[in-house]
Amino acid sequence: MLIKCHNFKTCATILIGAISLFYSSYSFAQQKPKLFHDGDRICFVGNSITHNGEFHNLISLFYATRFPNERLTFFNCGISGDRASGVLGRMDDDILSHRPNKVALMIGMNDVNRSLYTEKNRNNPQVEKAKSDALNLYREKTEEILKIFKKNNLDIIIQKPTIYDQSAKTTTENLYGVNDALHIAGDHMALMSKKYNTRLVDYWTIMNRINNELQAKDSTATITSLDRVHPGSPGHFVMAYQFLSTLEPNKYVAKIVIGKNLNKSKAQSINCSITDLKHDNGQLTFRCLEYSLPFPVTDAAQSTLAWVPFINDLDQELLKADVSGNGKFELLIDGITVGLYTADELRNGINLSQNQKTPQYQQALKVMGIVQRIRTAQVRLRYNKLVEINDLKDAPANMSIDQIDAYLKKRLEEKFKGSDYHQKYFNNYVKDKPQQAAIEQEIENLQDSVYTENHPKEHSYLIKPVK
Repeated sequence: MLIKCHNFKTCATILIGAISLFYSSYSFAQQKPKLFHDGDRICFVGNSITHNGEFHNLISLFYATRFPNERLTFFNCGISGDRASGVLGRMDDDILSHRPNKVALMIGMNDVNRSLYTEKNRNNPQVEKAKSDALNLYREKTEEILKIFKKNNLDIIIQKPTIYDQSAKTTTENLYGVNDALHIAGDHMALMSKKYNTRLVDYWTIMNRINNELQAKDSTATITSLDRVHPGSPGHFVMAYQFLSTLEPNKYVAKIVIGKNLNKSKAQSINCSITDLKHDNGQLTFRCLEYSLPFPVTDAAQSTLAWVPFINDLDQELLKADVSGNGKFELLIDGITVGLYTADELRNGINLSQNQKTPQYQQALKVMGIVQRIRTAQVRLRYNKLVEINDLKDAPANMSIDQIDAYLKKRLEEKFKGSDYHQKYFNNYVKDKPQQAAIEQEIENLQDSVYTENHPKEHSYLIKPVK
């Protein structure tokens, strides 16, 4: 529609209004709706990398500390060694049985059939066809999974597979080409994300980039374990970062701005409440209730902070204070000295999120401890499910635990030749299966504890000049 306007001032007003409306609409359209909400039940579905539980345990910890009033329930639905066809086989009793309303799917590492990529199989036309067939089956079965999720009205998060490290110089056999196959698998999942209108997280690209950067300095370095498949703790941290920065780019724990008066301080602050602000002889005192807790980074993940901007993008607990004078100032929270800072540092803003002396960080550590205990208990249950799916599916029904023990011992010798790996998780099954109800109750109790311990507390602040 063409609007005629003969008055410059009127035209300018109309133009500015139209531009403002355009950018307002554009900005609104670009904003991502919040990912999780109070009461959500989220299943993380996948193979051994999901079974391990570390990356989605970190995601759970982020939500417990960042959104303490929104109770979420995360379910570990990973099975070591699983493929898309396996996910279909356990859909009803192992995934939908949790009554989720959201589901995060990552599958592919085993679907590409890594055994086809041994050196002896290279340049074999029949093997090349088998590789192609494996990817085609993956395409078919993953779409079947997504159709079932859609039929059950689940919000879907598709996660591209992680990398296979085919470039590190290690003593482990290099199944060259697996990572390229996983890239193809990831491209397929991106197409599925568009087709079914899902959210998408790309682990492959960021992990491949970091892996290449590491190996440019040290050809033996890897973001995976020595088996070239399973990420170590730093790799799981990268995955958590990629998930959160893609789907929930929430930067501020809090932004505490202390100006000359209380009203201005409140107006400029984010995600916190400030009271009792006083300026007295160069000292600043106030009380502050932050609405979130900082994210505690484990020792195992510290090296990862050089790889991804987690702190900058997702963990800003900023304190800016308009102090009088120059020199150094001591910051005390609840009477405890947490640091010495220059006037310029305080005026520009200091990030307290990784200051382990603050009571907020110490509280977050307690929450982390509980969340980690949940992960440990969930992994025990996953090994129970693993044995039932892989080793007891053909067993007689209603066996006692002693009969199951005998059945598994026979299977261990006949099928696995006494394998230490299988013996370990068979023994754990016999020990843990009678305790399953107790383990499930322990998880529920721990989840209650998370949402008791994670509520932020009001703290008193004192900033005083160092004489």
